[in-house]
Amino acid sequence: MKEWGNNGITVVEVDYNYDLHAFDVYNGDIFLGSVYPATIEDMEECIKALDRGEDPVTDGWEDGCGNACLIDGWGNK
Repeated sequence: MKEWGNNGITVVEVDYNYDLHAFDVYNGDIFLGSVYPATIEDMEECIKALDRGEDPVTDGWEDGCGNACLIDGWGNK
């Protein structure tokens, strides 16, 4: 499992569904939400994006359920 940090956002890879992992997202110590990839391929794309320095909040990811990943929590406006 890996951890990434960028722009004050920390993303932690966590167990989810056997080989498929999810990504918990924090703003400092504040848990914002989780990103749930639908497939192994989606998970691998998330990892590549995180390795390139992207973060779910700044780069406009969705959580896997259609909610926008925002600094004040998923789907909040």
